[in-house]
Amino acid sequence: MLRRIPMSLLLAAFVTSSSALAARTDEQAAGGQASKPATGKPAAPAPGRAGAKAPAVPVTPADVAPLMGTWQIPLETPTGRLVANLVFRNEAGKVVVGVSAPQFPEHKITDITKSGQVLTLKASTDYSGALTAYSGPVTMVLTLKPKGPDLAAWFDFNNAGFQIGGTAKKKV
Repeated sequence: MLRRIPMSLLLAAFVTSSSALAARTDEQAAGGQASKPATGKPAAPAPGRAGAKAPAVPVTPADVAPLMGTWQIPLETPTGRLVANLVFRNEAGKVVVGVSAPQFPEHKITDITKSGQVLTLKASTDYSGALTAYSGPVTMVLTLKPKGPDLAAWFDFNNAGFQIGGTAKKKV
């Protein structure tokens, strides 16, 4: 069961997976899109109604210009502290975010959308390796929300199979 896999191992599995790492499209995410656990709040109003959430749209380099550069997210996991790195950059006119940890190589995420000021990064891969007994698909949804000069970061693995949050700070 994924809830028993430590976050550090899931993140390690995700960032060290093969080059099969690919961004999920909206069609692939339909029906299996990750969300935060229920909080007892009513569902969001349907689009077009008062208070409706802005639709998610792909980001442009201009949208994330202030975010360009390296961000670090310290995470307290069941197996200890892990610092994830996010690197926002412009590659051939498209926004790309590299995710890594000091001991793991970077993988690119290109499925990046925004809804208002909230950014959502999605990626998936199949994992099979020595880090955990788990073998199979791993999806990651990373939500970033402005929090003063920082970003509140929320990782969701396998549609609430494991979730962890932290505060991303821009590396100077």
